[in-house]
Amino acid sequence: MASGIYVAMGAARMQEQRMDTLSNNLANAQTAGFKKHGAIYRQVHNDASKMGDPNQAMDMHHPARFLPEDRLPGQLDERFTHWSDGALRSTGNPLDVAIQGEGFFVVQGPNGDPIYTRNGTFRIQPDGGLVNQQGFALLDPNGQPVRVPPDEGALTISPEGDLTVGEQAVGRLAVVRFADLRQLDRMGNDSFRPADPAVLPEPLDLPSLHQGYLEGANVNPVQTMTQLIKTSRLFEMSTRALQAYKAMDDAAARQVGRTN
Repeated sequence: MASGIYVAMGAARMQEQRMDTLSNNLANAQTAGFKKHGAIYRQVHNDASKMGDPNQAMDMHHPARFLPEDRLPGQLDERFTHWSDGALRSTGNPLDVAIQGEGFFVVQGPNGDPIYTRNGTFRIQPDGGLVNQQGFALLDPNGQPVRVPPDEGALTISPEGDLTVGEQAVGRLAVVRFADLRQLDRMGNDSFRPADPAVLPEPLDLPSLHQGYLEGANVNPVQTMTQLIKTSRLFEMSTRALQAYKAMDDAAARQVGRTN
């Protein structure tokens, strides 16, 4: 019965992890610039030839320790980000800006390091600083905080990121790209930074910005909810199977006790 217990346990754990991923995607279906998560699972193969070897875990990427958690047939290998564009939504707010196609806005993080985001929900501080929802300063192509003269007219943002107040050019938004998006780690729900600080972005000379719009999350709420319901049912089936195997084990143990 033990092998059945581990199979059911592994299935329940994988479905639970999948529910976490889907739930987070669904919770951020209205978050501007959000990119949904996906998950990759791998099958685990234990090496029976290593049983009893004190060095069985040496120089092995997946050590065969023969502990209960190692007997599970599959496990989460990694989570990844789907980088497809979200739909553009008109807001009519001149401080909302969407990127169509590739590219990221650059903001100054809490430690002064650049952070990259596609959430273009901005606001102007009393001193003229252009910041995002978290209060982090938007940066220009030279890595300097963008400032807009307050009370001197409406702000216009061109498709290339040029900023104009009235008839006066006041700066340009930095918009960058990464050659390999897999190098980015997620920070929160709408921001990213390279896993390796040595990885630097490339300037995007001709971005496609849309003032008065926001990029929606690339999450299909109906599809995600359907997947979440299906996954929840599979999790319930796996836990029931686990309980059934445990009951059979208990019954077998009692039977062995009576026969002895």
